[in-house]
Amino acid sequence: MARFMHGKIYWTLAVILCLTSCLWTSPAIAQEAPLPDGTIAASAEQYAIFLPFTSQPMRTATPFGVQMYFDTSSSAPSFGPLMELNASWVRSQVLWSYVEPSNTTPDQFIWDMPDGGLAVAREGGMNVIATITRNPDWASPNLHGYIPTENLDDFAEFMGAVVERYDGDGYQDDPQGSIVKYWELYNEPDGASKPDEIRWGEYGEEYANMLKAVYPVIKAADPEAQVVFGGIAYDWFTDQGGSFTRSFLSDVLANGGGAYFDVMNFHVYPAFAPNWVSQPGDGPGLYEKAEAIRQVMAPYGVSKPMMITEAGSHSNADGTSSSTPEIQASYVVALYTQTMAADILTMIWFMLYDPPEWYPNKTGLMDNSNPPVLKPAYYTYQRTAAKLSRATFDRILSDEEIGNDSMLAYRFTDGAGRPLYVAWMAPLKESSSATLVLSGGSAQVLDIFGVSTEVQGDNGRLEIPVTNQPVIIEVRE
Repeated sequence: MARFMHGKIYWTLAVILCLTSCLWTSPAIAQEAPLPDGTIAASAEQYAIFLPFTSQPMRTATPFGVQMYFDTSSSAPSFGPLMELNASWVRSQVLWSYVEPSNTTPDQFIWDMPDGGLAVAREGGMNVIATITRNPDWASPNLHGYIPTENLDDFAEFMGAVVERYDGDGYQDDPQGSIVKYWELYNEPDGASKPDEIRWGEYGEEYANMLKAVYPVIKAADPEAQVVFGGIAYDWFTDQGGSFTRSFLSDVLANGGGAYFDVMNFHVYPAFAPNWVSQPGDGPGLYEKAEAIRQVMAPYGVSKPMMITEAGSHSNADGTSSSTPEIQASYVVALYTQTMAADILTMIWFMLYDPPEWYPNKTGLMDNSNPPVLKPAYYTYQRTAAKLSRATFDRILSDEEIGNDSMLAYRFTDGAGRPLYVAWMAPLKESSSATLVLSGGSAQVLDIFGVSTEVQGDNGRLEIPVTNQPVIIEVRE
């Protein structure tokens, strides 16, 4: 830790010297990458500030993101479709066990895997959420948590080094220039312990202590870095026969952890909507779950921006479940609509491409062949992001306004300030229909298949047919 801070001080003094000397280099020199060890070149250009190179400008952050693993560079088969998807976030992983397989110093860390896993930041201009996971066995007997107290300093040293490498300040940076600002500390840390592994779930105090150990180190490495609470499942609780500890978040907050993260984070899968909605017709439950988590934080005086780093649905359509490619596409619209209604920074669709064969559900927006085959949900995502990324959420229509307690309708305003609605009949896996009455002269109604229908009003009254497949309604006065 002392060695790390000494390097930061050296770099700060070097920058001050450069600025006060008023010696500037040519643009060609200023755009060069730093030397591999992060130092300033000793030559006639000794006072140059070496800026990191990024091949793509960072995309404006919207609620739309996807999960990827390992290689996220332009050589990945899914990279081309990703660039056309209208997403702005990618969630990927950094494995501590790979970077530091044996206890060593940061100059000996192995960076090739995270460099590839975070490459989409530089090559695609994506905002990246890096999930820190997989403890090395020398640091913890538990792959996914928790870390014994005596090894928290080692974890803090690792976090300081990894954040420094991808902060884009020109000191000890990734030579290729990937910049990452969001650091998620473990995946679903509310998982209950198993016979062969102690998870974080029953150890909220220890998770809080971990946050206290790493938060100041992360901020010292990059004051702009955002520490993201590990995305909690907060469903399928142990008292329901499941695998997740209901009290985990409260335990972390009760032990002072609320001051040591910047963004709250949770996961949403529609199968668990009954935990959060009063009746099946109120699904998919994302909005209500967000409010429930805010209510858990409130008694501790904690209020944070929120992310969802896993959500989605699958397209199996093989008789093993009631889902289909069309239902998956419907959930794209419904989940992102509720994400915006709940004031969530981003929702990461799990996944961009189908998981490996051992994972039972085909949750990708495309398959994992090369080249990938794009599913209906891919195109629905693309169109939904194009429409809603430019929109501002206004309000949820009441049952009285809708006239049907099985319909959900959300009002937005588009980039020009015109009304835009999203509506569907719930639950999405059933078949029903009704009419939504709105004010306006005409409307364009876009369905999940990309079919756009013109609806003309009658004396300022619009009658919009709504089914269990969501529609996006652009109203013209």
